[in-house]
Amino acid sequence: MNDTKLPSDPGLALPAVVITGGTEGIGLALAEEFARDGHNLVLVARDKAKLDRTAAELAGAYAVEVKVTAQDLTTLEGCAGVEQAVRGFGFYADVLVNNAGVMSSGFFQDEDPAAMRRMIDLDARAVVDLTSRFLPGMLARGHGGVLNVSSMVGFMPVPYQVVYSACKAFVLSFSKSLAYETMGTGVKVSVVAPGVVSTALHTKAGSLNSRYLLWFRAWTPEQVAKLAYRRFKRGWSVTMPGFANRLGAFVARLVPDFMLVPLMGWLFRVRDDEGNVLWPRPLPKPPESKHAPEPTPLEAKD
Repeated sequence: MNDTKLPSDPGLALPAVVITGGTEGIGLALAEEFARDGHNLVLVARDKAKLDRTAAELAGAYAVEVKVTAQDLTTLEGCAGVEQAVRGFGFYADVLVNNAGVMSSGFFQDEDPAAMRRMIDLDARAVVDLTSRFLPGMLARGHGGVLNVSSMVGFMPVPYQVVYSACKAFVLSFSKSLAYETMGTGVKVSVVAPGVVSTALHTKAGSLNSRYLLWFRAWTPEQVAKLAYRRFKRGWSVTMPGFANRLGAFVARLVPDFMLVPLMGWLFRVRDDEGNVLWPRPLPKPPESKHAPEPTPLEAKD
């Protein structure tokens, strides 16, 4: 099911920009960019109270309609709920912004398997799910676009952010491939891959003391959103904010992995407040078997 099937009277449906993770960080900054340009908004996040506050602020500052829907995008039901909410508001998705995401830092063996599944569901699967729901309608109308938010870590392997960087690499590849498929259709597909951005993402992930935050300039969400929005409107398929980030992505293609991976590990290694490296938690010992082990062939002969 997708929004090629509009409400009973398609002439009454209004275009809107659907933004996931639209209550903070880059998502909120992008919401402001679109609202400033006169676009109606549908904001998606899990916190209904925060959504309502954000919607009231945006609607008060700009002459646009701002609707909200509280959904858990780590679930299939949550993604379906976004599509149903857009229809219920009398809108159709003229633009989809896939921004919602979570990050985790540390040793892979210490990660909670359920948390990793949620990260993959939100950072990668939901991007595909929502795009598959709204892109057909854009293509049928010959207008619209998809703007995905990836990261510079998607261009290279990143120890200590193993799942996150892999998800962002997926979003990059997905976006660039889809941008080619939709050429000449009137629909724009674009991806922005910022480096360090001054949001709460790093603190929540536990990487606040990693060296990459000290070595690289942090952009504000507003700076990233302004550039991403401008280039999205101009039809850029990939936006990498900052010369250093563009240079880094280029160099990563040339440097062999035996040099690149240790460098990324040094930059992204998790550390404590004093700068000391942290080590993985000790693995629990497997339970001892109550049964005596089977004798080896030599023991059997003896």
